[in-house]
Parts: sequence; C-alpha cells; structure tokens
Amino acid sequence: MKNNHNILIWLFGIFSLANIIGETTQSISLIFATKPVLMILLSLWFYLETKEKTSPFVRYILGGFVFSIFGDTFLMFNENEVGGEIFFLLGLGSFLITHLFYVGAFLSWNKRETGFVEQNKWLFLPFAVFLFLNTAFLWKGIPADMKIPVILYSSAIVAMTMSCLNLKTKISKQTFQILFGGVVLFLISDTFIGINKFRIALPSARILIMIPYLLGQYFIGKGARNLAFRAK
Repeated sequence: MKNNHNILIWLFGIFSLANIIGETTQSISLIFATKPVLMILLSLWFYLETKEKTSPFVRYILGGFVFSIFGDTFLMFNENEVGGEIFFLLGLGSFLITHLFYVGAFLSWNKRETGFVEQNKWLFLPFAVFLFLNTAFLWKGIPADMKIPVILYSSAIVAMTMSCLNLKTKISKQTFQILFGGVVLFLISDTFIGINKFRIALPSARILIMIPYLLGQYFIGKGARNLAFRAK
C-alpha cells in the first residue's frame, strides 16, 4: 500500500512541474488545470499515510493542507486577474488558518517536554525583529483596508516558524531538519508574495513564490508523516 501512496507524491511532483511551466510561460489554462490539484494530491497522500496514526498532530497538519487547497485556488484567481482583491483576502484568510493549524500541530507534540524556544527565550527577539522589519518595509504599500489582515497573517506565519523551531529538542535531528526546512521555505515564499504585491515588482515573481512554496509544503508533509509514526 505504501508504494501506491507514493504514486500520489510522484503525481504531486509532475503537477508541480507542470504548474511551474505554466507560471513560466504565463499559460493561464495550464495554471488553472494544475494549481488546485497540487495540495489535493499532497493532502490525500498524507491522509492515506497517517490514517492509522490519528492524533491531534496529524489532524492539525491535515487541516492545514486542506485550507491550503482553498488558499491556492483563491490566490490563483487573484494572480491571474480573473477576480478582484476579494480573492486575495480570501486566499490570505485561508492560509492564515493553515498557519494556525500548523501552530496547533507543533504545539500539540509532546507537551510534557520543554521545547527549544521555551528553553532559550531570547529566541523570541529575532522573530519579533523580523516581524517588525518586514511589516515596516511593506507598510507604505499596503492599502489601508488590508493593513490589519496583513499584520495578522505575518504574525501567524512567524508564530508557525517559531513553534516549529521549538520542536528542535523534541524530535530527531533528521526529522527536524526536514520539517523546519519546509517551514522556512514556506516563510520565504510568503515573504516574496508580500514584497511583490506591496513593495517591489520582483522579476519572475511567480516562480520565486511557487518553488519554495511547493517544496515547503512537501517537506512539511514528509516531516509530519515521519513524526506521525512516533506520536506521543
């Protein structure tokens, strides 16, 4: 059964490549045919791999994957100018929920043990500085009605990154590197989205956004799948 599940990962890779080609060639039909399918495939793979290992951690990760499907779809309409800014806000809201699900997953893991960030409280400072500087950099370009949603979203993804770092002393080095690497890639992708939309038009922006996003979600899924079999 495991090999059958891995077919879904291969399909995720194929559709990811097709989506990148669509973004590169600006083929709207190829983008629309691939982007909504990407996280459906990854979500289905993760569900099939972990359905016998149900836990709050697994449910939270799967919830994040499901809301990523909505986020991808809403942003697809906004990015391709099929819909208005309402689709950007809907996408932002969907991914906000995704990050909150991920935070819930990371915090639910082995609550009895003190985590890395909890042991080193000074680590809150660089995260707070990053949040402040990133928000300050984007601030002038953010429309007035989007300022609060953007602040909330930025806070959520920083909290998600910090809560994942907190797992460093709770899980194996290899699994942590996979999981945290995915989270950092997701953060990089979202940072590019903010810069491109509110501050500077980046060259090949869609490629810069999608490649770390897709790799990030894959590594989050892979790391979370490994942890699911060590649930506490």
